[in-house]
Amino acid sequence: MTARAQGGGAPGANGTMHSAGGVVVRGEGPDLRVATMRSGYGTWVFPKGRIESGETAEEAARREVGEETGLEAGDMASPLGSTEHEFEHGGKRVRKRIEWFLFRVSDASKFTPNPDEGALDCGWFSVEQALKLLTHADQRRLLRRTVSRLADKGRDRRHRAHRKGVGE
Repeated sequence: MTARAQGGGAPGANGTMHSAGGVVVRGEGPDLRVATMRSGYGTWVFPKGRIESGETAEEAARREVGEETGLEAGDMASPLGSTEHEFEHGGKRVRKRIEWFLFRVSDASKFTPNPDEGALDCGWFSVEQALKLLTHADQRRLLRRTVSRLADKGRDRRHRAHRKGVGE
C-alpha cells in the first residue's frame, strides 16, 4: 500500500517538494509511442505535478496525466522509480522529488491539452523522437529505463508463450 501525502505539495520543512508523474505509452515494439507534452515554459516533458493532501503518488500521477493531457491513464500503473532535481523558489533552494509511473493506454486515446494546467501541446512520438524532444536529461534517462523494462517484459512474455507451446 502506498502512503498518502500529508501536505499540499508545498516544500516541506526540509525544503523538499513531492510530485508524481506519468510516462504514458501505447503500442508495442517498433509501434511503441510515448506521450510527451510541451509545457508553458516551452519545454517538452512528461505530465507531472504536486501530490495533493490525502493522495497517493500513483493517484496524483493519474490525475496529473488526465488534467494536463486529457488522457485517461486507466487502472493499471507500474512504478518506475523517482527522479530528483533542485531549483530556486522564493529565494530558497528546493529539492523536488518526482515519483514516476508507467501507464498504458489504447491506440485510440486522444489528447486534449489543457493550457490552464500547463500543457500547450501534446503528441505521440516514437521513442527516438521523444528522446530528442525531451528537455530534461533525467526524463530522457527515465524513458530509456522504461523502454528497456518494456522490452524485458516482452521477451519474458514471448519466452513463456514459447515454453507453453513446446510442452503441448
